Amino acid sequence: MELRHLRYFVAVAEELHFGRAAARLNISAPTLSHQILALEGLLGAKLFLRRTKSVVTLTATGKRFLVEAYATLAQAANAEMIGRRAARGDVGSIALGYIFSAGLSGFVSRNLVAFRENHPDVMLQLRRLVTFEQFRALTDDTLDVGFTAAPQSYPAGLTGFVVDRQPYYVAIPERNPLAKRKHITPEAIAGEPFVAVSLEMEVGFGGGNISAISPPGKSLRIIERAPDIFSVLTLCAAGVGLSVMSEPMTNAHVPGIVFRKVEGVSRTFELALVYRRNEAAPAVKAFIEFMRAHVKLAQA
Repeated sequence: MELRHLRYFVAVAEELHFGRAAARLNISAPTLSHQILALEGLLGAKLFLRRTKSVVTLTATGKRFLVEAYATLAQAANAEMIGRRAARGDVGSIALGYIFSAGLSGFVSRNLVAFRENHPDVMLQLRRLVTFEQFRALTDDTLDVGFTAAPQSYPAGLTGFVVDRQPYYVAIPERNPLAKRKHITPEAIAGEPFVAVSLEMEVGFGGGNISAISPPGKSLRIIERAPDIFSVLTLCAAGVGLSVMSEPMTNAHVPGIVFRKVEGVSRTFELALVYRRNEAAPAVKAFIEFMRAHVKLAQA
């Protein structure tokens, strides 16, 4: 049995006339009669009683079968619609990673709200991961896209583009005399001790945040490293040293720290959208194109 058999049957059941049903279906009456006979043969039951050559009435079996035919055709239409929407990326799921600063700035939530306006049936699974963990998850296919720190080069099989640029700020212990200043330059902090994230987290990113604000020809003095940004902030609040981070981190209200923008610095922290080069999932591709359009709009 094929869907066309059900469509033919429904047309005759609604018209109760082979000629009108055939015209509605844009086929000949003999062809329609032959198809109905074939359907009755498949079912082993009569669906219509012929009153005349063209006029018919439904049998009890035909009435019951009509209910199921309506349901089956409706389900088939829904399946077709879902399939077309899935091909366009309107339905599906996306596993999305993000670094802490991207979430703290509201960048992730703002763009997800905008994306869902046109893709309300795409399910989003969020995971907060540091950049290198996102690279591994993307390579292992456990993550679809990620908001990460922009690397100097992308790992094999991955690619991406910059979606946001954020100025650098310095976190200063409240007891440090520099905390009283409203304006901070690279030269003002050149002799200060600094706390940074682990070397592993900086490899492939041009030396990390601290190098981005170093005075020309000088390197800032790093006396302590920590495995994550919260540990860095905790050490900074304890007076161990200063630290450098992107603007969104100033929203982290850690007692014992003040944040000051680093003036006279041309480099910014670059946030990138990273994904697999051979990505084929329509929903994921739709999100990538949405973010690409977002960047073009922001640059216009």
